[in-house]
Amino acid sequence: MHLKENLLNFLYDKDYFISIYENYVHVFNYQELVSLKENKIILKMLKFNLVIEGSNLFITKMLKNELLIKGEVIKVGKEYV
Repeated sequence: MHLKENLLNFLYDKDYFISIYENYVHVFNYQELVSLKENKIILKMLKFNLVIEGSNLFITKMLKNELLIKGEVIKVGKEYV
């Protein structure tokens, strides 16, 4: 049985990984930080832009391909460009 392997592949997509919590968003494998404002952050992903809207948004952790964004997260969506 490959249940464990299938579950891990489903949970940890190789293109990107986004975790949304009440007061923060964790993004893994983003391509570029497009826009950084207090009420809106836009990240370029492989096939779309990730748009995070809220208030008092700021980046608390920034690595080469990983971000942790804190603040009052109101909306997380994607837009195709």
